[in-house]
Amino acid sequence: MTQSLDNNDTDLFTSERVEDVEVLTFHKHLLHHLTDLPAKTRILEYLDSVSKDPTIRVFLILAAPQRLDKEAYLDFYRQYLSTSTVADQTLLKRLYNGLNQFIMKLYTINPFVVHAGSGNTAFLFMNLSLACDYRITSEETLFENPVMDLGLPPKGGGVFFLSHMLGPAKCAEILYSGRDINMDEALSLGLVNRVVKPESLRTSALEIAHAFAHKSPQALFGIKKLLGYGMKDLEGFLEYENKILETTLRRHQHEEM
Repeated sequence: MTQSLDNNDTDLFTSERVEDVEVLTFHKHLLHHLTDLPAKTRILEYLDSVSKDPTIRVFLILAAPQRLDKEAYLDFYRQYLSTSTVADQTLLKRLYNGLNQFIMKLYTINPFVVHAGSGNTAFLFMNLSLACDYRITSEETLFENPVMDLGLPPKGGGVFFLSHMLGPAKCAEILYSGRDINMDEALSLGLVNRVVKPESLRTSALEIAHAFAHKSPQALFGIKKLLGYGMKDLEGFLEYENKILETTLRRHQHEEM
C-alpha cells in the first residue's frame, strides 16, 4: 500500500509511503532551490518529520532524473565568478549554508537511508549521497570531478567523506587528478554499494529498502550511530569548508578586477 506522509507535493520533490519505507523523489536538483528560503524550509521540515516518525524503518531518496553534470555545475559557478557584487556573495553564502543544513539533516536522520541515483553527476551530488547509509546507482552513472576545471575546492563534505572512506592519500589522488569515476571504480572503492541497469533502478532501490526495513531496527540504529561517532566532526568541517571556498572566491574575483 502506498500513502503520503503529509501530501508533500512541490516542483522540487514529492514523498510517499510504501509500506514501512518513506520514499522521497526529487524532480529537480537542489542547487538553485537552497537559496529559496520557502523551498529550503519545506525540505528541511520534511526531513525533520521523517526523523521523528517511528513508523518509518527506512528512508529512500530517489535523485532527480536530470542530474547536475559537470558542465551545468561549471556554468552555475561561473555566474558567481564573473561578478564581485555583494548580493551574489550573499546568495552564495546562503547556498553553502543551505547545503550544510541539508547534509547534516541527511547524516543525522534517524531512519536508515538508501540513496538511488543515475546519470552524469557532479561530485557535489556524489557527496550528498555519501551522507547516506547505502548507495545504489545505475551502471551508466559517472561521477564527474569539476574541481580543477573550476579552480575551487569541492563543496558538500566530499573531502571529509572520501578521506574517511578511502584514506587521505587515495582521496588526494582522486581530487588532485581531476578525473571522473565510473561505476566499476566507484563500486570497488565502496562509494556505491550496488550498480544496476537504469530501467531497474527504482525497483531495485525499493527492494533493497524493504530488505533493510525487515532487519532489526535497533541493530541498524545502533550501527548507524556508532559509524557516525567516528565521523562526528562533519558539522565543523562543513563550516570550515565554507570559509575556504569564500576565501578562494574572493581571490578569483580579485584576480579578474
